[in-house]
Formats: sequence, C-alpha cells, structure tokens
Amino acid sequence: MDMNPQKKNLEITGRLICPLSVGTAAFIAENGGIRRTSNVLRMVRISPDEIRFETCNTNYRLHLIRQEVTA
Repeated sequence: MDMNPQKKNLEITGRLICPLSVGTAAFIAENGGIRRTSNVLRMVRISPDEIRFETCNTNYRLHLIRQEVTA
C-alpha cells in the first residue's frame, strides 16, 4: 500500500481497543494512555504483529502488543 508521502509518518506500539475500520477513528492503547486518530482512510495488515493505516492527517505503522490471556 502506498501511503501519502505528504502526510506525517508515525510509528507506534500499542493495542487496538476496537477493530480497525475504514471510515471511523482508531482507538489505540499505548504508554498508559489512549490515542484517538482521525478517520481511517485505508489499511493493510503487514503481519500478525503489524498494521499500516492512513488517516486524514497521518500515516501510521502500528506494532501490535499481544494481549495476554488469563485463565
């Protein structure tokens, strides 16, 4: 996926609070806080641990933190 080169690029590590969906904001838990993005324009999963997506303002590269499962 070719990202818009005129937008800011941001590489972050975190966890999606809700599924990523085109047309809605992304909510990402990171560093003890929550990041809300502008609406997602397009996205692609690079690997099980990485998603690239573009919003109205920024190109994101999200490194996913695996959620721990407790029994």
